[in-house]
Amino acid sequence: LAARASVRPPGLGSHGEWERTPRTAPLPQETPGLRRIIRQRRSAVALDGKTGISARTFYGILENVMPRAGRVPFDTLPWSPRLHLAIFVHRVEGLEPGLYWLQRDEARKDALRAACRPEFLWARPADCPPDLPLSLLFPSDLKQTASQVSCNQDIAADGAFSLGMIADFDRSVEEGAWFYPRLFWEAGAIGQVLYLEAEVLGLRGTGIGCYFDDAVHSILALRDTTLQSLYHFTLGQPVEDERLTTLEPYE
Repeated sequence: LAARASVRPPGLGSHGEWERTPRTAPLPQETPGLRRIIRQRRSAVALDGKTGISARTFYGILENVMPRAGRVPFDTLPWSPRLHLAIFVHRVEGLEPGLYWLQRDEARKDALRAACRPEFLWARPADCPPDLPLSLLFPSDLKQTASQVSCNQDIAADGAFSLGMIADFDRSVEEGAWFYPRLFWEAGAIGQVLYLEAEVLGLRGTGIGCYFDDAVHSILALRDTTLQSLYHFTLGQPVEDERLTTLEPYE
């Protein structure tokens, strides 16, 4: 029954939003650097709790998870963005620690703000690039909170930042149960970009599949299912586990 419900019904292939999605441009010729980064990509098992990144680097990472026309992989998803990022900033030089929000669909800004805690600041960082819709919700040391909402895992507190992917949920499931898996497709695309961004910087990331969604909803003061926590991620300086053996990928 669940499998049948998750199949897109016939006749919905010409969804209006899908028709407006630009065709993906051909990828440029693959470079050895890109091949190396993709092949070396691993999930962190622990982070050092010390290493940070600059605000400029942080903004660059966020810019690359924004859905822009012609940008792979997001232009392969034939719907308007449904996931936004609630970011716990821990160690970003030049940026106040606290909870931040990256709005990945500007058209939904007012509706989603109305769903969140009314006391939030929604303040734009002073040096944030003008085309990056990032807001400070409230400043605080949230390392312990980030760990607690991710099943008390230190890795959520020990990086430069961690985040929750927050779904524009009610709007999405109005399409039908078949749209629910597509939220995770979008989460996967965001996660893979974050993985590769970390590798380019000599850092490492990992998805966090264990988290307390009700605790995240409490932080945001969500009163209904307009927004729902969907997945978590963290990024920082890895601590290698020497007990593990790393083999060449795709052999």
